Amino acid sequence: MKTVPTSSVDERPNMLAFRITLVGAWVAITVLSIHAVATLGPTDGSVFFTDFSNGWRAQTNGDFVAFILLAMAWIAYRERTFPRVLLALPTVLGSVYLLPYVFVATYTSRGRFAALLLGNARGGLSVN
Repeated sequence: MKTVPTSSVDERPNMLAFRITLVGAWVAITVLSIHAVATLGPTDGSVFFTDFSNGWRAQTNGDFVAFILLAMAWIAYRERTFPRVLLALPTVLGSVYLLPYVFVATYTSRGRFAALLLGNARGGLSVN
């Protein structure tokens, strides 16, 4: 397997645009979340579960649950070792957690999309 010395930094030009998109999306979802809590107050999740009786809301919530499960599986696959697999658990918070996780992962993968998606060991970078 090809390895890259840890001192080299390989930042792809498209990675900057990707990181800016991640930050913009995180700011937007955080502002929306703060607004929702400020206007409606925190809830126990009953609205989420009762919305499954409405067709489109059920579809949206079901899609969200599928996204969360897929994101958790991806983080567990990417991290590989048990203590680091626990990083997948806060994904139930949705994009508020997942976007910063991916943002940090863009740096630990040194801007290489293969290492970002697969993890450093599988993406061609040496793991120290």
